[in-house]
Amino acid sequence: MQLTEQQLNHFRTFGFLVFRQLFSPEELKRFSEEFDRGLDIGLEGGQHNRQARHYALLTYETTPFSCSLHDDPRFADVAEQLLGKPVLGVSVNGNYYVGDTQWHPDNSTFDYEGVKFAMYLEPLDAKSGALRLIPGSHRDPLYHDMAKDPLAKFGVRPEDAPAFVFNSQPGDVLVFNLACWHASFGGSDHRRMGVIVYYEDPQNPVAEDLIKNQLLRNRETALKYGQPGYFSDYWLSIKNPRHQRWVQRLEQMGLLATPAPVGAGG
Repeated sequence: MQLTEQQLNHFRTFGFLVFRQLFSPEELKRFSEEFDRGLDIGLEGGQHNRQARHYALLTYETTPFSCSLHDDPRFADVAEQLLGKPVLGVSVNGNYYVGDTQWHPDNSTFDYEGVKFAMYLEPLDAKSGALRLIPGSHRDPLYHDMAKDPLAKFGVRPEDAPAFVFNSQPGDVLVFNLACWHASFGGSDHRRMGVIVYYEDPQNPVAEDLIKNQLLRNRETALKYGQPGYFSDYWLSIKNPRHQRWVQRLEQMGLLATPAPVGAGG
């Protein structure tokens, strides 16, 4: 999928883009089925308790369509165009969200960039937990101004902050710079959100170290939610040439080695 210069300028300026009905009905049905299958594995009683967020990777042989989205040109090609450089595909995952999520960015540094594609499997608006973004908050001065809690300074409740609201129907997709400040308010206790994430392929030691450390934290998150690992054997085996370049880079960065058990030593 080739983006227009207008779309690229919109992303550079505001930090996000919306693609309406990117999925066909058949794709959406399959993604929904795989989402529930992937998220419910390992849950007590096989069901979400609706009391806390639950997260699961969708990159196993039980979720082949979801996993294939990482290599889909609608996502991988777009990620490279938005960042203007080669990327690393780092995650396809799903979440059951509960209640509000406060304002936050997904990236704490400008030393490397990344993009997140987000899609909900139910219709959402501002009153039912739709994702909100502060346009332009992926750049300074707004990025660091948000970190100083300007909402409290000006007496604005978090849910009343001026923001873009991703009012969406199933099949709609939002992509945003990981540095954008975003939140969700008024949502139910079982919102289904699928996510596809890409980081830039680091070309200097600083960016490589930061990305490596972030991916190690991502692996800890996966373990916390009961996932058997982060980069599955199924995901690693995909033969797509770009995908195998990702695998080679991750191996070069030492991210495919199995970590030693805690307390192990010589």
